Amino acid sequence: MIKGDFLDNIIAIFQENERFEHVDFKIDINHGTVRIVYLVEPEYHITFQDKNHFKEKDENAEYDISGEAIPGEFSLHEHFTLTRKTDVYAKVKSWLDIIWKEISLTSPLGLLEKEQEQIDQICEKFDSYEDHFTTEEILKIKVELNALEKILEQEILDLVGDTEIQKKELEKLHSHFKMLEQILPSLKKKGWIRCLTGRVLHNVKRILKLRQKLILNNSNPHKNT
Repeated sequence: MIKGDFLDNIIAIFQENERFEHVDFKIDINHGTVRIVYLVEPEYHITFQDKNHFKEKDENAEYDISGEAIPGEFSLHEHFTLTRKTDVYAKVKSWLDIIWKEISLTSPLGLLEKEQEQIDQICEKFDSYEDHFTTEEILKIKVELNALEKILEQEILDLVGDTEIQKKELEKLHSHFKMLEQILPSLKKKGWIRCLTGRVLHNVKRILKLRQKLILNNSNPHKNT
């Protein structure tokens, strides 16, 4: 069984990294194998395997840890071997640097605050939109709302296994989108757009929290052998 402190040290690397959030990653454990997947770009992953399950050895004793990483340091697909437990932590840190160079973007959670700031900027552009939506515009918007709701609904279904929690989360989502549809004819365009951006941002934050809970549950060493 892989010890909890080993996983805690790996999770701490994500938590201390200024460019990524630890909820952007999923840690899978299967006996002596630890696999880390970057959820924003799932093809990016790194795997470590040790027949000794990463248990502590005598001082100066070497480990026999094998692994692979995508992307790698010098190629897209890299195979490597490590002889020290601490090398695993160093490898995870360098892998994060490589991902950053590949994507050159901040993580989704990091973008949420910027998106919140942009909401007001977006709404300011609609200062002249003091009129109401036309019947034709309302019909088109309802179609788009339905499509967006289905995307967020699927995210919840994928992330929540408990049927009761799943039901509650879906009810919250549906109530938000039903409200947005109901106020379409009565609110002026600028007010409705502010409502839309606020509700969408609220639901995205909630879904990201569900993802975080799922990742932490899957990373719990007491649930893996």
